[in-house]
Amino acid sequence: MRSKSLFGSGLAGLGLVSLVAVPGQIALGHLSDRIGREWVWSIGNGGFLLSCAALLALRAAPSAPLLWLMVITQGTLGYSLTSVMGAIPAESFGGRHFGSIFGTVMLAAILGGAAGPWVAGTLHDLTGSYSLAFWLSIACSAFSAISIWRAAPRRGGIVCVEGAD
Repeated sequence: MRSKSLFGSGLAGLGLVSLVAVPGQIALGHLSDRIGREWVWSIGNGGFLLSCAALLALRAAPSAPLLWLMVITQGTLGYSLTSVMGAIPAESFGGRHFGSIFGTVMLAAILGGAAGPWVAGTLHDLTGSYSLAFWLSIACSAFSAISIWRAAPRRGGIVCVEGAD
């Protein structure tokens, strides 16, 4: 019988993702006040990108270092997106319509969060692997990191002023 280490199951690794997410959210939220929300958004998407790359590599060469890389990059970096999720639309749109705009942003995030596992499961059923789902996630993360720079207020995006309609 095989002995199980701390990383003997993917479930233990996935549980640790949430544990390392807390200090990452705090640190990168603080950092976003100094270097800008766009940089932290890009760093967070880079974390998801690296996490998916590690998951792709794990299939070919399962190892504890790759699992640790996935845990740290997804938790500490990827989940840091939540630390700027409210600040970005607040700085971009502000004003009295912020609630509606933020609600729409969060609805899109929730729908994406619900669709992601369904799409990944469907792709697995069709191909017998999660690889295509991980590649799709990499593409979406890269697109998101690029898009924030196109929309960033500091880079000439449209910014609404309080009280303006």
